[in-house]
Amino acid sequence: MSRPYERKSASRTRVIPEAKDQWYALHVLSNKERRAVENLKRLFLEDEEMGALNQSEPLVPTEKVEEVRNGKKYVQERKLYPGYVYLNFALRRPDGSVNNDAWYKIQAVDGIISFACGRSKEPLPMSAKEVRELMSEISRRSEGPRQKIVFNVKDEVVVLDGAFKDQHGIVEEVDAERGRLRVGVTMFGRSNPLDLDYSQVQLVPEEDRGKSDLSL
Repeated sequence: MSRPYERKSASRTRVIPEAKDQWYALHVLSNKERRAVENLKRLFLEDEEMGALNQSEPLVPTEKVEEVRNGKKYVQERKLYPGYVYLNFALRRPDGSVNNDAWYKIQAVDGIISFACGRSKEPLPMSAKEVRELMSEISRRSEGPRQKIVFNVKDEVVVLDGAFKDQHGIVEEVDAERGRLRVGVTMFGRSNPLDLDYSQVQLVPEEDRGKSDLSL
């Protein structure tokens, strides 16, 4: 799963998962993911009805990243999706209607901005496929520390997924804190800026750079 779930539109015919399988993505304040989780857990502990609807602990997916500084190895924990918390919660009833009371209480929790609903007005649970992809990505990233990769402006990279998969591009901006890049990919003589996660690109080996049709 290359990006956090964010539904673009609601579907009246969407099948609502069973209570235990409903997962939602929550927008939270940057660098306040842990605090939001603790506040959610406190809500579920103090409010018996909310606690009964909660299916598991709120989730902040992370990975361990290894880097070498001054000849020493350091391992740090990094959030996979900064600004997001994933919640396994029975927010929708079997008939598809939203438990408005629970919805409002969750959005009122300190640190939470909103449900990741895209343009729809009501939160929709992630599909079974989206949940599988999320859990698979979490499992893959937990296999062991990943060596930190440093990107720099003007580096040549290849895109690993999406509409521009296998296309080469040039790094235009680097957001190391969030692990994101802006990459310029040239198509039909025009540069297309893409905002990508580190995990969505790969550095082109030095000996292979410049072989594609790119202009720095």
